[in-house]
Amino acid sequence: MKKVLLGITSVLALSLLAACGGSSDSKASSDDKVTISYGLWDKAQAPIYEEIAKDFEKENPNIEIKFQVTPWAQYWTKLETAITGKSAPDVFWMNIPRAIDYIDNGALEPLDDVKFDKDKIPEIYQESYTQDGKLYGVPKDFDTNALWYNKKMFDDAGIAYPDETWDWAKLQEVAKQLTNEKEGIYGLGTPPMWETGYYQAIYQNGGRPFIEDGKKSGFGEKATIDGVKYWYSFIENGTGTPIDMTSSAQQPELLLAGKVAMIIDGSYQTPVIFEDEYGKENIDVAPLPTGKERATTSNSLSNVVYAGSKHKEEAKQWIEFLSKKEQMQHVAESGVVIPSYEGSADAWVNAYPDKNLQVFIDAVDYAVPFSNYKNSSAATAIEQDIMNEVWSGDKTVNEACKEIQTKANEILAKK
Repeated sequence: MKKVLLGITSVLALSLLAACGGSSDSKASSDDKVTISYGLWDKAQAPIYEEIAKDFEKENPNIEIKFQVTPWAQYWTKLETAITGKSAPDVFWMNIPRAIDYIDNGALEPLDDVKFDKDKIPEIYQESYTQDGKLYGVPKDFDTNALWYNKKMFDDAGIAYPDETWDWAKLQEVAKQLTNEKEGIYGLGTPPMWETGYYQAIYQNGGRPFIEDGKKSGFGEKATIDGVKYWYSFIENGTGTPIDMTSSAQQPELLLAGKVAMIIDGSYQTPVIFEDEYGKENIDVAPLPTGKERATTSNSLSNVVYAGSKHKEEAKQWIEFLSKKEQMQHVAESGVVIPSYEGSADAWVNAYPDKNLQVFIDAVDYAVPFSNYKNSSAATAIEQDIMNEVWSGDKTVNEACKEIQTKANEILAKK
């Protein structure tokens, strides 16, 4: 769930109309073998779902699940190209920021007839995939963010580990204590990224990236601007990772290499960090330090059906199977991601019993789902280049926020 790409193009929208209009739903007879393609991006999760697919195929011998694993960096571009070419996977992963655009462009099939325990899946995530009273995605998991920290670096400096009492001032204080610029070691990873960067500070400061129900950008609001300024303050005082460091390495890499003492990142990094020998020995997590209010962004991936699929019935059967308690429990026990099914999170926490993973579950109480207004994904995409200029010293935060507001408002005003 990293960098946001531009929303679906108008060419895609036109092609979808043709694709959906020309498709027919052909349910296979018991003698036919139907292949359902399943598109996803996380190679760490793929083996778990392949195990689940084997169980599904035993119960449904006329259906075969074919996996299409595409790395995150290419996933959305490849998906849009496939939809344009009328060859998208029958079932694929969708995230909250992009959902509304895919729904509006007719790429997704309504799933109201899919049977799953709706009362066991958090309503806030179901709402993110609902438009005009119709459900277009069944949430498969969710994430929240926390403060990952290097225990060895804290121990060596004689500093107590982070806990729920930490606030913004405490984070700045400890980041300064753990920074050694001469050795290229920084207290906090501070990339100019929205998802696990300045959006956390914006929400904790009471700001919002979008206002007026997504009709306008929130980057002209003082609370939003001041949230960005707080995040950038670590760069200004030298305790945050410089842009050349964050552009060449992912946050978990820097944490595991001992180049940074703390990072803010999502629960989905758990297998990445704790399957590493150094990470298992030296890294743990704590709640996000509190600003004016306690908050974290949250995403939820869902399984969706391509509206142009020729095997919608079988595709929905696959989603129904994936959404059952037993399958969610299987995913939870693997530790790769937090399933959306109520109660299964305990198994995910227990997958790494000596780590403080409960903080991610507790964060649901103050989590804010990502925005998914019309064109909001495209509006968010423009932020990266502009914020890079701030981190490079070519723009002030005020200048950047004003530019984001102007460009985002233009995008949000499009029909």
